[in-house]
Amino acid sequence: MTSFLNRHAIIFIFPFLDVLLNVVNYAYHLLLARELSSVDYGLLNAYLALLGLLLIIGSALQWTVTRDLSQRLDNQYRHLRFRLLLYTGFILLILMYVLPFILPFTKINLLLIAFTILIHILLSFRRGILQAEERFYALNLSYYVESVVKVAATWLFLRYTDVTLALVFILIGMLMAYLISLVQVPFPKSAGTMRWHGLTHMIHTQVVMTLFFTLDSLLVTRFFPTLAGDYSVALRFGQLLLFVALSLSQLLLPRLSSLNQSKSFVAWERKLYIGILIGLSCSVLFYFTAIPYIIPILFGEGYEQAGQYVKYMALIYSGITLIQYEALVQFSLHRTSYLKWYWGTLVLLILALLLFRQTIEIWLTAQVVVFLASAIFLRFILRRYRVPTTTPGGHDA
Repeated sequence: MTSFLNRHAIIFIFPFLDVLLNVVNYAYHLLLARELSSVDYGLLNAYLALLGLLLIIGSALQWTVTRDLSQRLDNQYRHLRFRLLLYTGFILLILMYVLPFILPFTKINLLLIAFTILIHILLSFRRGILQAEERFYALNLSYYVESVVKVAATWLFLRYTDVTLALVFILIGMLMAYLISLVQVPFPKSAGTMRWHGLTHMIHTQVVMTLFFTLDSLLVTRFFPTLAGDYSVALRFGQLLLFVALSLSQLLLPRLSSLNQSKSFVAWERKLYIGILIGLSCSVLFYFTAIPYIIPILFGEGYEQAGQYVKYMALIYSGITLIQYEALVQFSLHRTSYLKWYWGTLVLLILALLLFRQTIEIWLTAQVVVFLASAIFLRFILRRYRVPTTTPGGHDA
């Protein structure tokens, strides 16, 4: 019994620590929501939506390193690092000149985001090793350093904080996490030839997935600017569901990757899916009954509408969580054919955001329908067992 608890305690402890980590991140938003005006806070969340979209490069890298190391696949990581930083820097340079013509973004704030992205890429190589080796306490320490430093800096300089300083504090937190990672684990060993496929596949997946929960954040400032603050508060609570699911995914990816050729994979995956459904159902019930009363206590007066929006967010992010889970399973099986269905879902989402914006309630309802219907469709259409490879690279087309 003791041996079982020692081996499996992290399964229960890591999600709990991740929830606490999100509480720390919420402190960042609580402080800023009270200090900044509703309009400025909405603008900050537009920057954070853009940052979240660009952070997928590092996140995809971390997941790819984790999967490949778990399956003992070699790669020339040093060459990959140089190429990835070069290409990302070029993309960021273009964005710095293009985005200010589309949205109210300043170049200094975009420059801060660019530095954050580049440091995050370097950090993700080392986090991938920690995850593959299932050193989840060390991995959690890395996340906590990033968040605690960010929140502490915000609290210390709250009187002087504006949107630019808020982004500076994020950069400082990321930099401190990277410095800690240099002590925690070495850079992954390079061997064999440089392989891009796993990384580009995961970036492709994460681009689509991140657009699922950032497009509305970017467009709400254009379609409903006076409601952007309330929407952002509700959004933070909705995304908590996804963050907890991603925390579990960090635990599951090494296990799924190692079992991808095993006969027990299908049965193990089915039980896991049922557990996720039960957890999401309980969460939605809590969001409908308790969260609307908690928001005024935490964020103070001026965010009354957020309590109504959060009910929609619970359903939206339940759907996104299930869609993210299906991507994790397919990625573990080295399959790429599912991506066409994800792009189809993205097209439906864009149409819903553009066509159903008569009121913000209709706008949210359209998102609920798109994500829940897509989650059900993907569950029935995608294969969840290993099939013979159909391409020379060993990947399903």
